[in-house]
Amino acid sequence: LSIPAVNRDRSTQTVIFPTQTSTSYVEMTPKKDMTLRAFTLCLQVATELSGEREIILFAYGKRDDELNVWREQNRGISLYLGESSNGVTFKVPDPGALHTHLCLTWDSTTGASTLFMNGRRSLTKVYKKGHTIPAGGKVILGQDPDNIEKMEAGFDANQSLVGEIFDVNLWDFVLSDSDILDLYSGKKVQRGNIFDWETTNLRVSGNTLVLKHQV
Repeated sequence: LSIPAVNRDRSTQTVIFPTQTSTSYVEMTPKKDMTLRAFTLCLQVATELSGEREIILFAYGKRDDELNVWREQNRGISLYLGESSNGVTFKVPDPGALHTHLCLTWDSTTGASTLFMNGRRSLTKVYKKGHTIPAGGKVILGQDPDNIEKMEAGFDANQSLVGEIFDVNLWDFVLSDSDILDLYSGKKVQRGNIFDWETTNLRVSGNTLVLKHQV
């Protein structure tokens, strides 16, 4: 059964962080409990900080970090779960000024974790088998809060995102390879059941712009 392409005349919101700061961020509100034993996280990002320093792409935490995604300094894309300083890193090209579509998948049962960049699948790595991501935290774009309860008090400008991010979607299960490729290609795919970028509430702080653009 073929799935028709999404109407290309639709618009979506995009978040722009124009400068390096320790005060600009966006908080996202989940649609349901974030207790996770598997997930697919997808987003689109563009930045001109090509390899200059580490950049936080997605941060979820309670008192401590629970699910973080980083663009490492000249090292690729990393996923960190729980309080451990040891993440899993995928050595892929740096996202640049052109929009890059990224998806990360993880399954607690096997520990299998995979990165997709512009629809292309990386090798699979084993990470945090048996782990559970707890509910009750906050999701932040643009900053890495060292203490999620104090927010701005824990921000470091040298880790902030400078650039653009949008189409952030989160599912509490692992999407198939074909669904991720369809998502990248603009075809109709079930929207995130934890975060659906088209309907999610964004709380914007600092020098942050939210604009509409055609897709």
